[in-house]
Amino acid sequence: MQPLETIPTPADLRTLLPHGAISSIARSLNMSHAAVSKALQKAKPAHPAVAEAVRLIKEAGSQAVQHDLTQLAGQAAPAQ
Repeated sequence: MQPLETIPTPADLRTLLPHGAISSIARSLNMSHAAVSKALQKAKPAHPAVAEAVRLIKEAGSQAVQHDLTQLAGQAAPAQ
């Protein structure tokens, strides 16, 4: 069994979005907040909410920051 820190977690687009983005996407697509949240959880590229979320993530630079934090965490972990 792997230690918790080495188990890969599935990417969740919701964690990369700026605050309030889910509500904004829901309003712009005339969808409920829950529907947008569920679509982002499933992360199907053909869904309009996912496409808008990806656009916002790229615009905000969240993806690059997440990548940098992952690299730093990997360097900070002691080698055993």
